[in-house]
Amino acid sequence: MVELTRRNFLAGTGVALAGITGAAALSSCSNNTSSKSADSNMTVDDAVSGIKEATQTRNVDIVIVGSGAAGCFAAYEAKKQGVENVLVVTKSGGPMDSNFNDITGTCAVETEGTKVIGQDFTLADLYQHMIAFAHWTVDARLLHKCVMMLAEDIDILSEMGVETQILGDRYNVGFTVVHGFTTQNKGVPIENFLTDKGIEFMYGAPATHILMNGDKAAGVQCEQDGEVINVNAKAVLICTGGYMANEEMLNEVYGGVTVVNMGSPNNTGDGQRMVLEVGGMEDRIHGLGMNDIYGMNKKSTISVFNANPFMQLAFYGGLVTGPDGRRFVNEYMLAQQPMSGGGEATLHQQRYYAIFSGDVVNTMKDSSYYASIGSPAVWTSAATMFNAPLADFDTNLQRGIEEGWIFQGATIEDLAEAAGLANLPETVKDYDAMVAAGEDTEFYKRAEFLQPIEDSSAVYYAFEYNPSAFNTFGGARTDANCCVLDATFNPIDGLYVAGVENGSLYCTPYYDCGGSCSGLAMASGRVAAQHMTTYIKEI
Repeated sequence: MVELTRRNFLAGTGVALAGITGAAALSSCSNNTSSKSADSNMTVDDAVSGIKEATQTRNVDIVIVGSGAAGCFAAYEAKKQGVENVLVVTKSGGPMDSNFNDITGTCAVETEGTKVIGQDFTLADLYQHMIAFAHWTVDARLLHKCVMMLAEDIDILSEMGVETQILGDRYNVGFTVVHGFTTQNKGVPIENFLTDKGIEFMYGAPATHILMNGDKAAGVQCEQDGEVINVNAKAVLICTGGYMANEEMLNEVYGGVTVVNMGSPNNTGDGQRMVLEVGGMEDRIHGLGMNDIYGMNKKSTISVFNANPFMQLAFYGGLVTGPDGRRFVNEYMLAQQPMSGGGEATLHQQRYYAIFSGDVVNTMKDSSYYASIGSPAVWTSAATMFNAPLADFDTNLQRGIEEGWIFQGATIEDLAEAAGLANLPETVKDYDAMVAAGEDTEFYKRAEFLQPIEDSSAVYYAFEYNPSAFNTFGGARTDANCCVLDATFNPIDGLYVAGVENGSLYCTPYYDCGGSCSGLAMASGRVAAQHMTTYIKEI
């Protein structure tokens, strides 16, 4: 993985800007010590000392950094608003090289799909639910703008050639919002649609710095095929997808917890670095779009689409412990609310373990665990996700053992020694006593999920997992138009942030409405584009 850290974001030596066209020179608006360039009146701050002499210069109306959900919908909206020259610069290698291409659904109500199922839950209802869930930690006006666009986003996707179908209330929140994508590799039709509208994509061109004209954003510097390109623009949108692939930044936030990246390796915090570099203020929210499909372990294949099926057992609601062998969570939260509840609890542990008897595990050869415990109606997540036997059972079990994340023992004591779970025997004894009594008096797990562990099996298993996530949430503070704010809450003119690195839009934990990440990313891109359009017409 590419490793960037906030500690080395500002490293480097001062150099003068060169190769930038226009009457006004470009500079940073940071408050760091600055020096005058020898060939102009521009000021070059130490904070942007990494800016290089450009070998090429481009002039556009709006430059969008990032080609994911926020970037593509911003480009769509800017063109719709009449902006002539829109350029998307991106580290991605092509239209399928982003989290947006891989995600499976998005959030909306008041659509044709929700009308067909007879749902009368409105966008206003959804907004009130989300702002209450976030406890008003987000910008209420920005969230309102974005939520009110969600239904339109489904129509725009259809216009782009991406079809959806309504899915069920997987997380049992009381209403249906998730629209699953039925179009494969949707990045391709989206790019084709946008390029037909005259929008240009510059792939393999990571942006390295925001260019400033005094206290206004005036473009970005990017690099492509050995060329250093200054893209001069009237407005700049940053939407590079967060820092999930930046291990050092994750460590700064989450300490020694290994959080496995299930998303794009391109999401290395570049956007956040660039915005803070020119005076943007980081908002207080840090969150994760937790993996809600499988548990994960770095010892195994890191792909949610090619995971060992025994990774599922993390979310089966059985006995789960930390490395000390003690329980730390109501396991039903992992089973039913892995993104907005239980997944967050795993961040309190360096790793966690699901404990099962051999007899129970063996039943998964021929039937689902969900069926084996009576297909409880309260486990709506399993009805769609975990309702089948484990594929290639023997092969995958042995592979996990060989990779070192599946441990086994003839007794619970043997298992505890094999997995290093010192307090496991005591935990199992106490847990099984609560199961026998029919009541979890420690974390109050639902009775449907109280299944005994010690059952005279010939073998017992511990399945080891690391917390894993698709993306981070958090970054620069913005106003309700996605315009970046500095530490004194003044806007940095011409500079916008959308998508998951907008620090004022997403809460922690993840909203309990499925598809919120992509839905708000698309909508925030449109919000930013609408305001950028007004801004560039006025300057």
